[in-house]
Amino acid sequence: MQKHTLLYLLVIFISASCNTEIDNTTEERSIERTELSMDSKIFLGNRLFSEKTCITCHSVDRKKVGPSVVDIMQIYTEKNADIVSFLRGHSEPIVDTTPSEVAIMQANIDGFLKEITDEELDAIATYMMHVTKK
Repeated sequence: MQKHTLLYLLVIFISASCNTEIDNTTEERSIERTELSMDSKIFLGNRLFSEKTCITCHSVDRKKVGPSVVDIMQIYTEKNADIVSFLRGHSEPIVDTTPSEVAIMQANIDGFLKEITDEELDAIATYMMHVTKK
């Protein structure tokens, strides 16, 4: 009986020592993200351009289903327009503006780009601008 009591007390002691509470008085530490380097933005933008299937319709330097990246960025640069605003759905298209082309672009924006972050969109735009300068 004494062995059972000792064992019982040992189990209670171990259980009590394992049951620790989180100290809520400690300061929460926020991790600050630094801005991506230009090379990192280009790398990420290139990856996302493929992953989000932009590459299905847009080649870097020739027309596929849609205009080339070079043609798109040339027009956006000439008109001092914001490609990120367009990709967010906040501005009207200025390249390939026929109703059927706009419908295709809108479906892709609503589908593939709906959950993308501003940082990711910025990376895609940086990549697109980078490939036009080669």
